[in-house]
Amino acid sequence: MYSKPIIYKVYSIIVMVFAALGFIGSIISGFSLTSMLSKYFPFLDGFSALVMVLLVIVSLVSLFLSYIEFSSMFTFAEIIEYENSNSMYPFEKKSFVLPAKFYKGYGSVIFYITLFLQAIVIIATIISASIEKQAFICLPVIPVAIYLLSLVLTYIVYYAKYKAFADLLEIVSKKEVDQATKESLKENKPNLLRGYCTFLFVIAIISAIAIIALVIIMFGSLSSALGVGVAIAVSAIYVALGVLLFLSLSVTGCYFDNLAKMLEHHMIRFKMI
Repeated sequence: MYSKPIIYKVYSIIVMVFAALGFIGSIISGFSLTSMLSKYFPFLDGFSALVMVLLVIVSLVSLFLSYIEFSSMFTFAEIIEYENSNSMYPFEKKSFVLPAKFYKGYGSVIFYITLFLQAIVIIATIISASIEKQAFICLPVIPVAIYLLSLVLTYIVYYAKYKAFADLLEIVSKKEVDQATKESLKENKPNLLRGYCTFLFVIAIISAIAIIALVIIMFGSLSSALGVGVAIAVSAIYVALGVLLFLSLSVTGCYFDNLAKMLEHHMIRFKMI
């Protein structure tokens, strides 16, 4: 049983709306900042123009990344609806959805760029620690472990997730699934996706407990210093943010779990497990 597709559709649309608002806000803020710099510091015109160009580029990249997340999750919701309908015809993706190969390539590129950068950082950290400790090789365990954990999470969130989505999109879009697609499907790791789902739910629960504890601890201090009304308002804001975080992590966790479930369904269909 999959989660209700409407949840993924609403969540993905909210992600895209906030991304669009963030993009517009960044551009407006950038123009305001550069206009102020040009007005009071005319000699910084060239620098202001460079800052604005960089801000536009970064904002566009951020908007595009959000669009990829939106389009993939929205389409996955439609794939769930398609699977539940038991239709005999191939799935037809919306015109705004990119080709399956793009999503797979996108996840791979993000992971390998991260792998390259993390390798440089880890090597630099080891060299720096070795020089500091005057040892041939000094391995700073905690920093290296954090870097490796970050790399593993990047692998799951980008490489594994988008490969799973792309393979599923290819399978449901074809009347006859070719051998290459079957081999690609076989390479997926449903248990890894399901494990990340569990990880997110644990983080969601820990975050909820931490926010509740923080509100209880802060309430007394805030009420005595600023008044009960302010304490209630601040507490309400923290609780609202905590609820949003919990819901976001929960939806994302269900998304990974449903990806794993659908992968297993098609693996069983093709007698891979």
